[in-house]
Amino acid sequence: MKNLNHIIRDMPKIELHCHLEGAFTLEFLLDRIQKYEPESDIRDINTLRQQFVFHDFDHFIRAWIWKNRYFRTADDFRESAYHAIEALTKQNVIALEAFFSPWDFDAWGPGAEAIIEATLDGKETAEKDFGISVNLIADIVRNHGHERAVKRLKQLDPYKDRICGIGLGGDETHFPAFRFEDVFRIARSKGYHTVVHAGETEGPYSIWDAVSRLNTERIGHGITAIQNRELMKILRDRQIPLEICPTSNLKTRVVKNAREHPVKTFYDEGLLITINSDDPTMFNQTLTEEFHFICREYGFRADDLERLTRYALKASFFAPNIKTRLQKSINNFWNKLT
Repeated sequence: MKNLNHIIRDMPKIELHCHLEGAFTLEFLLDRIQKYEPESDIRDINTLRQQFVFHDFDHFIRAWIWKNRYFRTADDFRESAYHAIEALTKQNVIALEAFFSPWDFDAWGPGAEAIIEATLDGKETAEKDFGISVNLIADIVRNHGHERAVKRLKQLDPYKDRICGIGLGGDETHFPAFRFEDVFRIARSKGYHTVVHAGETEGPYSIWDAVSRLNTERIGHGITAIQNRELMKILRDRQIPLEICPTSNLKTRVVKNAREHPVKTFYDEGLLITINSDDPTMFNQTLTEEFHFICREYGFRADDLERLTRYALKASFFAPNIKTRLQKSINNFWNKLT
């Protein structure tokens, strides 16, 4: 069998928890900083990278808001989406389900509709150019309040056939999931898949709400489920997928150190977990490096990586014909190793 490092490099990968706005390339962002703020002290990649060294989760959110100011035109969103997807294909990512939030840019951007159109255009062009399958999930973001969420859901109506799902990210503490129960019921009635960030910065109750009140199909993060055995059993028995992002959790300090991260416990106890990069540029960690990390820190082996890839395919929202094609690519790679 190939060396494990070569397997990780070459294996077909599926990413289910990636925010397009956190997957920009540093080269792209530096170009926009120099374009929109030529007086800025940020003149090179190394200086820019220092903006994304975080003290805690709140610091991460401030950095997120800061970089949003450099996304101002439809072309910015189109180009960034295209180059972010291109970067993933260079890691042999064959399928991607990505969050995007067109409402995060009210202060600087060209408006939600223009952002939606441009992001879809960049995504669809990248699919054609690089042969990757991409689903977009519109994140309505807790922080903007549940009062606005229904209106935002209606803004997506013209694009319903091109956006596969609705997500709920943002501040769990001050904007609990249960407030969005009506929004998610409407989203399901419109045929959208659903994903909720839960159990990242708050305890198991946040995951309970996402599962029991929002009836979400997948959980983003979900790491605090480790604190409640009954919840762990429900997640395992129902095989509700958890989108695990180890480096993200460590760099935002919601987990103190690698030893305390529950990824290996979840896996060993039979939960349906997937490995993801979350905001790869902001955390300076690719999906490929995430797989290296879990092998190094937790002893995952090649057969575990194969299983995790198949878990990701199972948990994805791709149409059956696309899943069949992706399955063939996965089989072709792993069968050659046996």
